[in-house]
Amino acid sequence: MKFPTFDYRAWYKTDVDSMEQVKALFFNEKPYNDFYYRGMANYDFICISTFYRYFINSRKLDWREVDVGFNSMVELPEIDEDEYKNLSFSILDDFYSNLLSLGSKEISYESVAYLAQHYGLPTDLIDFSYDPKIALYFACCEMPESDCSLYMFDIYAHVKRMMALAGQGPTANIGYMLNEDDTHMTNEERAQAFKDYGTTLSKDGASTVTPIIKGDDIRFGERIINQKGAFIYHRSEVPMDQLMYTASSDSYYRGRRIYKIVKELKPQILQVLDECFGINEAFVYPSTDLNFEIIDKASAMTKEKFEL
Repeated sequence: MKFPTFDYRAWYKTDVDSMEQVKALFFNEKPYNDFYYRGMANYDFICISTFYRYFINSRKLDWREVDVGFNSMVELPEIDEDEYKNLSFSILDDFYSNLLSLGSKEISYESVAYLAQHYGLPTDLIDFSYDPKIALYFACCEMPESDCSLYMFDIYAHVKRMMALAGQGPTANIGYMLNEDDTHMTNEERAQAFKDYGTTLSKDGASTVTPIIKGDDIRFGERIINQKGAFIYHRSEVPMDQLMYTASSDSYYRGRRIYKIVKELKPQILQVLDECFGINEAFVYPSTDLNFEIIDKASAMTKEKFEL
């Protein structure tokens, strides 16, 4: 099956070919900064969601060249946006309905999507972690014959830009915005409205959002907790790599980097992650989730219905 490629990542790529580099770049990096990380076992893979892969794999689509910014062309499948969107949300709706029928409490739609993603359903979420060591594990745990990659990106950058725009003054660039009672929003209220738009997942909302994980919803979800998970939701025929590519025309823009790690380092990296940090398969895929049986059964029911 043909999948999209993205030939412009070399603009912000760093080659990693020694354990000294690995330690300096990732083992000494403190979590909880503005950057998030995604590891992929093959450098040739790009950031497309599990639902994107499922959708184009299950259909015979025509391909065409699309401008992804800076007059750069990429060959992409022609996707019916309504069909894509409706099926993506139908899977989430069915999964949530199954969860509730099996005894789950009501949770946010963002949390429904997190659980669907982590328990085998195709979604438009793309996994990141705020800990580079977790992402490094996923980059190295498969495909020993391939060089791997570690994406570093501020996945909330687009939200911050919108909030900053909203706070530039009562009539700056975006004009006035009104509350439901027709009063003018303050700068702070506009900023919050833009934040909500950029972080809330809904059928009628933006096609790219960065959901905020609500700890109360997933406090028993050890898989998400251990993976220190974060997600960006991207529902588009254009891969998420475009967001990184167009984030800045500066090749050394601080909020974006792809590290290409040579395959020879994979076994050494996995050994250090295990021995020094306790990061291994048992840690990232714990079998002790309190609600595992309910989630797993709800996922199985949805898979059966949609023949996934």
